[in-house]
Amino acid sequence: MRKQNYWGYLFTLPFVINVVVFLIFPVAFSAYISFTQYDLFNAPKWVGLTNWTTMFHKDEFWISMRNVFAFALIFVPMQTLFAFLIAFLLNQAIRAKSMFRLFYFMPVVTPWLAGGVVWTWMFNYQYGVINWFLSLLHIDPIHWIDNKSWIVVIGSVALVNVWKGVGQSMIILLAGMQNVPKEVLEAGQIDGASGWKQLTHIVFPIVTPMVYLVVILSTISAFQAFDVFLGIFGGIEAGISREIMIPNLVVYRDSFILFKMGPASAMAWILFFIILAVTLFQRYFEKKWVHYD
Repeated sequence: MRKQNYWGYLFTLPFVINVVVFLIFPVAFSAYISFTQYDLFNAPKWVGLTNWTTMFHKDEFWISMRNVFAFALIFVPMQTLFAFLIAFLLNQAIRAKSMFRLFYFMPVVTPWLAGGVVWTWMFNYQYGVINWFLSLLHIDPIHWIDNKSWIVVIGSVALVNVWKGVGQSMIILLAGMQNVPKEVLEAGQIDGASGWKQLTHIVFPIVTPMVYLVVILSTISAFQAFDVFLGIFGGIEAGISREIMIPNLVVYRDSFILFKMGPASAMAWILFFIILAVTLFQRYFEKKWVHYD
């Protein structure tokens, strides 16, 4: 028996080492240096709550929080709605369903570097295809990613993020819809339920656990947004102004450009607590609209 326990500990040792070295230690060290002055080259110097209190007195902190909350409020509903509608359509008896599923999922595996370049050209004021389409509708062109209004820029970036992530959410919802009993849908058709009524009164209540999962994952993804901004603007030095900064960009700049690891870690932990609070808020309302039976 002792020999079996020995081999069990031996085989789990690589996993334990991996968790300790790459998870527990970085998290603990990040929490520690959030209370220190540390620049990667000199030993950390304890400063207490200075990094945390200073962060709350900076206008940049509140601007980044305003932007990320606006980004989440635009991105999460749009991605959830589009993913749900696309999943419902692809769950119907149509031709070339596999091809359509592939097309909708391709942006998920597309590198942000390529996607950012393409969308930057699409948003171009003079030559972009989006403004060209608006001109066909006799609508004046719009400065999408270089607009003076921060909400227009944040909304444009959120639209790109929807394009990137809707395929993954669609797969999750599609898996839930494929488990909807056909007998229930056939009974609804016999009772005269149209496609819209089937969607809202039959399919949606059954797949609400999957919808809730998509909302949770999309919310976390929105508050962790980073690569979408770098992919479109090319970097903090290239064109990300102070008015459209988000928390992860502040963390990236403070840590790897300015080498201010203390404030960067404090910002990262503040963002963690905000994500936790938002997730618990969503969890509170879960039982009011999610049906597991």
